Amino acid sequence: MDANKRAVLSDDSFIKRVINSPRFLLYSVLVHVIFVSMVVMSLDWKTKAKPAPNVIQATFLDESRVKAEMEKLRLADEKKKQLADAEKKKLDDAKKASKQEEKRLAELKKRREAERRELKNEEKKRKQEEQKRKTAEKQHKAEEKKRRDVEKKRVADEKKARAEKQARKQAQLDKLKAEQIALEEKMVREEEQRIKQAEERKKQQALERIRAEEARIRQQQMAEEQRLLDAAREREYQSIVDKHVEIIRQKVTRNWLSPAGSMAGLTCTVRVRIIPGGDVLDVRIIKGSGNAVFDRSVETAVLKASPLPLPADRALFDRFRVLEFIFAPEG
Repeated sequence: MDANKRAVLSDDSFIKRVINSPRFLLYSVLVHVIFVSMVVMSLDWKTKAKPAPNVIQATFLDESRVKAEMEKLRLADEKKKQLADAEKKKLDDAKKASKQEEKRLAELKKRREAERRELKNEEKKRKQEEQKRKTAEKQHKAEEKKRRDVEKKRVADEKKARAEKQARKQAQLDKLKAEQIALEEKMVREEEQRIKQAEERKKQQALERIRAEEARIRQQQMAEEQRLLDAAREREYQSIVDKHVEIIRQKVTRNWLSPAGSMAGLTCTVRVRIIPGGDVLDVRIIKGSGNAVFDRSVETAVLKASPLPLPADRALFDRFRVLEFIFAPEG
């Protein structure tokens, strides 16, 4: 049934192409002529009583010829259509090639414009670098001049200072010389006064020695008091440290999971690096128990116990930055 349907559709398409063909009028006239001829021949057969087989054979020959002619015309139309399609394809290909060429030329123009812009930017950059170099050179020369001026002023100031120092020294020498002369002139008249002054100086020196000794004793007492205060503070700090070390050891013990097997009597020394806030940065066994499984379980317990409890006084943190303690789960 589907094959018959396709055949019918094919015949319909063929008929539509024939009707739409410019030669449809010729086909129509030819068919009518054949039809009229067949009618005339049929009438003539009835009149002359010719044998029926000859008339039927003639009719079949005429229909075959018509179909052949129509097929020939259809093939000619299809060939013409194929030529037209081929020509159209050539035109389309030419248009496509033209558009591609236009696109290529546009891209080439765009690249050249980009190259020109790049060259322009490079030239601008070169000029900026040149200006920068000139500015730096100018600044360098100005700084060099300033340095020379500073050096020149320094030399002049030093020369002036030396001259002033020499003048002061000479003035002092002159003054000392004058004082020495005056002192020699008064020496005899002021002998008693000098003796009295010497005694007073001795008394003053003795008084100063006494004051110095008292000051030394006071300083020694203050140092001793400070030492005692420091010792007391150190004992207090150490007490706080020992207390928190024990708190840390207890927290580690709470986080410790005993491995399978007997762990009785095992201990190890742990070194822990701590950052502010109590977080554990690193943990190592510096003296093992002899049981690697036990030692690893202690390291794990320390990491699980992080952050470790620290004193509220931040001044004590340095004492906990690197902490060592003995881990003994039974003690």
